[in-house]
Formats: sequence, structure tokens, C-alpha cells
Amino acid sequence: MFINKKAENKKLKNNILALSSKAIEAKKLDSSVINATTGMMKNEDGSLYEFTCVEKAMKSLTTSEKFAYSNSSGSPQYKQAVLTAIFGKYLDEVSKECFLECIPSPGGTGGLNLAFSNYVNKDETVLLPNHMWENYLCYAEDMCFNTETYSLFTDEGKFDIASVIEKVDGLKAKQDRVLILINDPCENPTGFCMADKDYDYLLDISRNNPKTNFIYLVDVAYYDFYNVDPNIIKSRYAKFKDLPSNALALFVFSGSKSFGLYGLRIGALVALSKDENEIKMFKNANNFSSRAKWSSASTLGMSVIRKLVLNEEYRDSYQEEIKEVCAMLEKRSIAFLNAAKEVGLKTLPYERGFFICVPCDNPEELMNACHEDGLHTVCTKSCLRIALCAISKEEAARVPAIIKKRLK
Repeated sequence: MFINKKAENKKLKNNILALSSKAIEAKKLDSSVINATTGMMKNEDGSLYEFTCVEKAMKSLTTSEKFAYSNSSGSPQYKQAVLTAIFGKYLDEVSKECFLECIPSPGGTGGLNLAFSNYVNKDETVLLPNHMWENYLCYAEDMCFNTETYSLFTDEGKFDIASVIEKVDGLKAKQDRVLILINDPCENPTGFCMADKDYDYLLDISRNNPKTNFIYLVDVAYYDFYNVDPNIIKSRYAKFKDLPSNALALFVFSGSKSFGLYGLRIGALVALSKDENEIKMFKNANNFSSRAKWSSASTLGMSVIRKLVLNEEYRDSYQEEIKEVCAMLEKRSIAFLNAAKEVGLKTLPYERGFFICVPCDNPEELMNACHEDGLHTVCTKSCLRIALCAISKEEAARVPAIIKKRLK
């Protein structure tokens, strides 16, 4: 055997992209097949949604802006665009109170890779939500750290801060720092959204435990689909400017989701701290890791995002288009939830976003059984995940009856 000891047992257990490929082939043979697998926004006719402003921005770029090498740390303009995208009108006040840095990455996945690579030690334990994008677990296996889960929400459908506190109390007795991951809003896979006060509760954990260091890892991949008021979620992210000296905030940004740039693989990892030296170390370590892992992120992706965020004309066009996308998602979610109510199908708390979940005892078995009825989904350890983003309103209304039939 030539493969090394660390790699010999690696195997994807729930390969979403492979499941999607299988669904695509099935739909070619039967147009009634429902492909609710991958997190890519589709039109009602099943074609991939394309932002008109993205197409225009690409056409406006020079050859160098599209294809030249970038450096590992990206350009000042890209950094400004990402920080503006995350903090919006609150960026100035955040910048006055904290030090900020941004490192480009291949998608949000690359940003998470940097975060786990440089902020988790071997055999340390990180806190993840019990309903999660299970690729987080792949990082743990690949980088040799442990995980524990907190309950994402209570029986009443509220963020379960008591569960987070309980888990923190257990971990702080074993290690001198704790990384807490949240994926908010429009959480993958549930569509759950935290409340404003939940961010205060999270920050209070670090304030109430001054002898323990805390890393808040915030996966913001779906924040643009919150569709209430863009300033609401940005104001919540800005709350981290008040973090105590024993805490660091890391934000994982995904241009793949926000701008539909799935195949371009563009994102970023952002750090926020009151300590300038921590930000210097963040920049040094992640520049090094970026160079070692992928050399540099997509120049085309960075140039497009820079145009869309910092250019008023493109930015205004994007804001109008994202409203249209969110309206499509809302219609599909209403169709799904109404149909689920009619057949008595239970779902996990959903508010907004790409996905909705059906809890069950045997998700993989149920997923495979639904294939016989032409429904392709993804399973987690406790649920079926239905990608509302990838199906039409009519298909969304058909899905609950198929699942309920197989549950019986």
C-alpha cells in the first residue's frame, strides 16, 4: 500500500455532487424527475439562474482583470468589496473599533479550510450545530480535530443558546479555547435564521468566560438571501466589533452563492479583532497557507465581485435581482410548506434560504427509496435536505407527498 496512513481510510460518505450527477442523468431519461440535490439557484424552467449584472460586469473586464495571476492576499479593492458586502453601512464604525483583514479563497469552502487549518490544533474539539452542512465533518477528519454538536434550536424553534453554553462549559474544562461555528442566516441545511438577540447571547459567552479564548467562526454564505432588509443581518455581524479581548471573529464569505459564481470558486476569509498583532498573524499565516494550497484565488471571480459591490450601477442592479431570486425562493417554500401541512409531513424550522429539511430516523434509506418515485435529494445524519433553490414551485408542491408516502 503506497497511500499514507492518514489518507488510507478517506472516503466521501455523502457526495452531494455525485448525487447531483446521478439526478441529472435520471432527469434526461424522465423529465418528471425532481432534482432537489445541489445548492445552485435554478429558474422555474430548470435552467441555471444567471444574474444579468454579473454577465455585464464580466463583459466590462479587461483580459488582465479576467485571467492574470493575482497574489495570495488579493487586491485592496477585493478586500474592500468583501468587507463592504459583509458589513455594509456599518463598515466604518467596525473599522474604527477593530482591526480587519481579508484573504481571498476558492469559494467559501476555501475560507473554511484556512480557518480550520490555522485556528484549530490537532485533537482539539470545535463546536458545530447538530444540523449542519456535513462537509464541516470532512475538515475534522482531514485535519485531525474533534467535533461536538450543540442543539441548533429548541422545541419552540428558537436558537438554543442554553445548549451552546452547556457545551462550552464542558469544553473549557478540557482546553483553553473554544471555536464556535454558526451558519447564519438561511442555515444550510435547514433554512433556520437566528434572531438579533442571539448574537448578543453568543458574545456574552466570551464576556462571561474571560479565562477562555473564543473563536467565532461565522459562515455567511447565504446572507444575501435573508430578504428582509440587508442592513438587519449586516448590523448583527457588526455586533462583533464589541467582542472582548479574549475573542476573535472569523467570517467565511462565498461569492459562489451570493452572485451565482459556483464554478468560479471565489470567496474569502475575514478576521476581526481588537488586537492588531492577531490580525498581522492572521494575514501572515493565511497568505502562507493560500500559497501552499492553491497559490491564488480566481482573478476573474475577484474582479467581478469588486465591480458588483463597489460600482454603484452594478450594485443597484444586483440588489434588484437578488429580490427577484428571494421572491422565487419564497414562493417555492410556501408551496412546499402548504403541501407538507396537507399531508402531515413534519419539517425542521425554516424561515428563508436555499434548503428545507425533513427529519427522519433513516435518512439514507428514505433518500434511496424516494429515487423510485423520481425524487432526488440529499441526506444528512438526521434529515432529508430538499434544495428549494433547484426545483420549480410546481415541483416543490409535489415533494412532500412523495416523502410522506415513503415514510409510511
